[in-house]
Amino acid sequence: LYPIALGSSGAVAGLLFGIPVLFMAALTGIFLGTAWAMIQIFFLYEKIGSKYIRHLNERQKEYGRYVRSLLEQDLNACRSVKEIEAYAEEGIKQLATIQEKLADVRELLKLKLHHHDLAFGRFFGAAEQVALIALNNLKNIVNLLKSAGTIRPGYIQQSLNKLAMHKPQTHEDIKQKASLESRLLLRDYQLRRVSSLLIKNAETITEMERISAAVSEWQTNKKRFANPEFESVIN
Repeated sequence: LYPIALGSSGAVAGLLFGIPVLFMAALTGIFLGTAWAMIQIFFLYEKIGSKYIRHLNERQKEYGRYVRSLLEQDLNACRSVKEIEAYAEEGIKQLATIQEKLADVRELLKLKLHHHDLAFGRFFGAAEQVALIALNNLKNIVNLLKSAGTIRPGYIQQSLNKLAMHKPQTHEDIKQKASLESRLLLRDYQLRRVSSLLIKNAETITEMERISAAVSEWQTNKKRFANPEFESVIN
């Protein structure tokens, strides 16, 4: 594009000031710029596209490593909190499974495609995107568990039992009871939300298994990868 832009500017200047040499140089720049653009579009598109997708994949990979490291620390911390440890344990298992399934997809792709192929980058990028959705769910799970872990249902129930013994109940007793009950309701909601996200992640892991199965059935020839089934799996 730069030769075309410079050439156009030179052509205008050549016409305005009547300088034939500048005008010819401008035409040459426009011609070379156009020729190079045509080469990139019709002959180098796959190489350029592959390079760009590899760059995106690397950025996704770096972000994924960063998120997984934080999640592992946070889930292990949640596992030490009584009454939410089972949810944290399931999250830790899902984190390990997600990494395992993503590695499976990568290894299967290496058997079918060259690492620098455009199709390799596109497909593995799609698989990484699915994995990142699951990791984002785990981030939300960690936040919910941290909040729910600060609410102690046993202590709250004891406080409610003591308030029930107050006869008659004062205005302050009623307010305190409502506050305690709202905290229990909040905790129940948060844990239901955690359960829902864990189920979504289980479905995501199943989707990654489906991707692996689809890759394992591909035949290693270009016509096979050009068909609609390849595109449907990516999308």
